[in-house]
Amino acid sequence: MSSGPLLILMALTSFLVLPRPGFQTSKPASVAELLLNDEIDKAEALLDQQPASAAAAAFRGEIAYRRGDFSDADRLYREAIHLDEKTARAHFGLGKLALARLKNKEATASFKRAIELDPTEALYHLYAGEAYGVQKRYSDQKAELAQYIKLAGSSEPDRVAEAKAGLDMLSALEGKEAGATDAPEQPAPIPFRAMLNLIFTSLTINGQGPYNFVIDTGATQTVISERVATSQGIKSVATTIMHGVGGAGKVESKMYKVDELAIGDVKVKNLPVGTFTDPLVTQIADGIIGTATLSDFIVTINYPERQMELARKLPAGESLPVWYFSNLLLLPVEVNGKFKGNFVIDTGAVTTVLSHSMAAKLGVTEETPDAKVDVGIAGVGGTENVVLRVPEVSLKTGDISEIFPQVVSIDLKNISRMIGTEISGVLGYDFLSKYKVTLDYNAAEIRLLK
Repeated sequence: MSSGPLLILMALTSFLVLPRPGFQTSKPASVAELLLNDEIDKAEALLDQQPASAAAAAFRGEIAYRRGDFSDADRLYREAIHLDEKTARAHFGLGKLALARLKNKEATASFKRAIELDPTEALYHLYAGEAYGVQKRYSDQKAELAQYIKLAGSSEPDRVAEAKAGLDMLSALEGKEAGATDAPEQPAPIPFRAMLNLIFTSLTINGQGPYNFVIDTGATQTVISERVATSQGIKSVATTIMHGVGGAGKVESKMYKVDELAIGDVKVKNLPVGTFTDPLVTQIADGIIGTATLSDFIVTINYPERQMELARKLPAGESLPVWYFSNLLLLPVEVNGKFKGNFVIDTGAVTTVLSHSMAAKLGVTEETPDAKVDVGIAGVGGTENVVLRVPEVSLKTGDISEIFPQVVSIDLKNISRMIGTEISGVLGYDFLSKYKVTLDYNAAEIRLLK
C-alpha cells in the first residue's frame, strides 16, 4: 500500500459487460490460445509464419481490434469474408465493430450470421445477447444468454456468473423496460457541485433521499452503497462481478432493481443497479450515477456553469465520433503528435491518466529513473500502486489540444481485457473541466466546447 495521497478513479461495469475476450475454437489452435491469453504480439508473430488465408485475415482483424485500430480491423475482417464468406470469426468481428458504433441492427445481423456458421461458439451468443439488450429485445437477449451459459459450461466462470446474473435481472424486470424514463420534453438543468475533482448531484431513490451521487461518464452502470440499499430494504436480485481499475481488477457486487430514481425532473424506472462497500467511496458519496442511465437524452456536462443538461436533439455543430463499449465512450486521441489511442471520457476520474503501454511508447517504464511516484490510485478493484510520472504530454483530438507538464500512468490492462480492446488512457477532470462535454449515446458522438 502506498503511503502517499490516494486518488479515486471510478470505473465500474455493468452485469452484462464482457470481462475478457477469448476464443474456444482451436483452428489454428496456437494462435487462438495466444489470443485467449492476451499474448497479442506472439499471436501476430506466429501468423507472420503462416500462409495467407481467410482464417489468418480474421485473426489479424482480431489483433487490430484488440489494439484499438478499428479501421484496420474492419479492413481485415472484410478481407477474410472476401476470401471465404463462411468465415464466422470475421462476421463476428464486424458485428463487434458495428455494436461499437451503435449500429445495432447491423451488429445483430453479423452476429446471427456468425452463429449460423458456427452455432457452438459460446462467445457469439454472448455478444448477440448484448446487441439484443441494447435494442431492448429482452426475450431474444434471454435466449442468447441461456445458450451462452449452456455452451460455455464451466470454462469461463466469471462471464458465466455475469450471464446468470443478467438472466436473473431480466426475470426481475418481468418484461418491463429497463431504465424507462418519464420526463418533460425539455428537462430543467440539473445543478452539480465540484469537490475533490469529482462532480456531485442530489437525487432520490424510491421517493427517499436526497442522496449525494457522483456523476460519472466513466461508470458503465449506476451503483448505490450497501448502506442505502439496506436502509431502503431493497432485496438483492443477483450477485455478479464488477471490473475496474486497481488491485485484482474485479470485485463481487450485489445487483438490485430500483423502482424509481429521480434526478431533477427526470424519473428513471425499473433501473438495475450495482452496489459498493468501499469505505473510502462511501465517505464521500451515497452512489454513482452513470450518465448512460440517461441515454434517452443528449447529455451535456456543463462544467463552466456547473450543471448537467439533458436534451432530445443534438444542437448543430461539429461532433467527434467515439466508440461505444459497455456504456463507456472511447475517444480517439493523438499523443505527443506521434501515437494514437482510445481514451475513456470519464468525469469520475480525478485526473487524466495514460496506460503503461502508452507510457512505454513515450519512453517511460518502471525502469525509467525517477518515474515512479508515491501515490495510489483507487478503483473498484482496489489500489493501483505502480504509478509512473510521464513528463510533457500533449493530447489532441479533432481541433482540441491540451498540453500537460506531466501525466501519471497506471495499468489499464484489466479494463482493456474487460471491454476487449486496448484503452490507452482516461480523460479526467483536469482535461474535461474546461469544457461543455456533450455525450450522444445513440449516435456515438461527443462534443467538447469551451
